[in-house]
Amino acid sequence: MHIVLTGGTGFIGSQLQQFLVSSGHTVIVYTREHRGRNANILKSCSSVEGSLTDSEKINQLMSECDLVIYCAGSVRGARPKDFFEANVAGLKTFGEALAKSGGRLLLISSLAAERPYLSDYANTKYLGETVLESIEGLRWCILRPPAVYGASDTELRPLFKLMNKGIALIIGPKDQRLSLLHVDDLARAVCAVVRSSLAFRSRKMTVHDGKEGGYLWSEIVKSVRPRGVTLTIRLPQVVLIIFAKINMLLASLFGYLPMLSPGKVRELSETAWVCDNAKISEICDWKPRVNLQQGMRKIL
Repeated sequence: MHIVLTGGTGFIGSQLQQFLVSSGHTVIVYTREHRGRNANILKSCSSVEGSLTDSEKINQLMSECDLVIYCAGSVRGARPKDFFEANVAGLKTFGEALAKSGGRLLLISSLAAERPYLSDYANTKYLGETVLESIEGLRWCILRPPAVYGASDTELRPLFKLMNKGIALIIGPKDQRLSLLHVDDLARAVCAVVRSSLAFRSRKMTVHDGKEGGYLWSEIVKSVRPRGVTLTIRLPQVVLIIFAKINMLLASLFGYLPMLSPGKVRELSETAWVCDNAKISEICDWKPRVNLQQGMRKIL
């Protein structure tokens, strides 16, 4: 297939490039303007620069492609507008263009879309899915992964590396349960969805590494460092809130987009972020291959 991939230079998108090309697809990576030829774009892929809301350029591009994998997304911000273009407006522009051309759209969304009340990020992920559902004539599929980790991950991997050194920094409630997924398995799941003749019938599917009910933090620590850690540091919610407020103040002073915000603290404080493989296993030829122990061996 001729596939346009947004968000293709990020952690997940870079892995998608490799798996899609290996599966025989022609991939065009749609990148932000003025970014130039990025090192994260494979030589076997081509690239097009533009904004996610450039309807003229996107309409022209859609006439030449079979499928869009929308992996673009904003995860950092202090206000709703910081998330809106990538998580909502861009999705609307691509979706409307595909409805005209007869192509299909696969959205890599998030479990956070299930709980829009938690944060601006979660709300815009929910709104993006809602926009997609409202576009008449569009064939779409939504894939909601849980927390995804891998070798170039900048969020979970530092925590795992710290655990591997004997220090367990726990940022969620004591009995919190988390579904996890290695980025290679997510890429395989995307390829399986692309091959499926049944997936693009307004489907929403979740995907995880095969651990039903997710992991307790104690199970995560044991998978990372079986011999046990020497120090466990659990950050209470009140401490995270203080850090978040300080971070928001610094972001306003120095003009950067914060990752840790009060909304992110509410996400981190949920008692469970758990999903299942029921729908994707029924519709697609896919099963997870990398459990947490194997995943740790890949990244540590």
